[in-house]
Amino acid sequence: MLVVDKITDLTPVKNLNVKGLIPENINLADDSFYVPGPIDCLLGAEIFYELLRSGQIRSENSNLIFQNTVFGFVASGSNSFADTEARVHCGLIKGDLNQTLKMFWELENVDVEKPKNEEAIFCEDHFLKTHSRDEEGRYVVKMPLKNEPNCLGESRDIALKRLNALWTRLIRDPHYLKLYRDFIHEYDQLGHMKEVVAEHDNSKVAYYMPHHGVLRPEKSPTKLRVVFNATHPTSNGLSLNSIQYNGGLVQNDLFTIMIKFREHPYAFTADVKMMYRMILIHESQQPLLRILWKVQRIQ
Repeated sequence: MLVVDKITDLTPVKNLNVKGLIPENINLADDSFYVPGPIDCLLGAEIFYELLRSGQIRSENSNLIFQNTVFGFVASGSNSFADTEARVHCGLIKGDLNQTLKMFWELENVDVEKPKNEEAIFCEDHFLKTHSRDEEGRYVVKMPLKNEPNCLGESRDIALKRLNALWTRLIRDPHYLKLYRDFIHEYDQLGHMKEVVAEHDNSKVAYYMPHHGVLRPEKSPTKLRVVFNATHPTSNGLSLNSIQYNGGLVQNDLFTIMIKFREHPYAFTADVKMMYRMILIHESQQPLLRILWKVQRIQ
């Protein structure tokens, strides 16, 4: 059921001349159906035949048909005696004409390449100058930083508090704990992270990202998605994301994607498994992407 302010205009649009057309001794569902009035309710076709009852009367002097229903007789058909006066409508457009015209030309215009802002230009130039490939052909890139990493405050204690809070939730849900452990174990086994041994850690600056899980039982096979939060501020209010340049969007907009999707009779969709992990961060910046983990709560 939908509740709306207005279904349609007044129906019928003008008074109908039904003098002598309505049979006597019938109970009409609407005694004034020939007078313009609002529609109170629309009933779907799925219940239409449930409302009909036996009994149908055809008017002798018109094309009107009176059908019996649970509400009484309803009139349908055409009335050749209706007046043919012209109707005049007056409409008012409140929108700004210049803005409306601008939107029209934007919709009709052929897409052109939008100019890049200074940050996007810097990020593209930074990528071209600093990226490389390893022996397996994987890209190795450097994050475009606005400031030196030593401007970041302390983050390890904050990440540890968040980890302890996470474990409080994990121990209450064994299934959630298993999924989280399996995710971290897989991350390690695939070589997408490695343990930092304190004795061999020569990093002057490190940023520890808090992490949490988003559990989606209805999803298959990825029921758990772990989020590494590089936006979480350090002790001085700065975060890793806050000192990075924003390279802007590099993928096509939705309109372009939909147009290209309709270009050919067949379309294929695919997904790259662990897409973002296929890109490596340069070794000099890896200390900025640390997390804390422990295999049990008390450790």
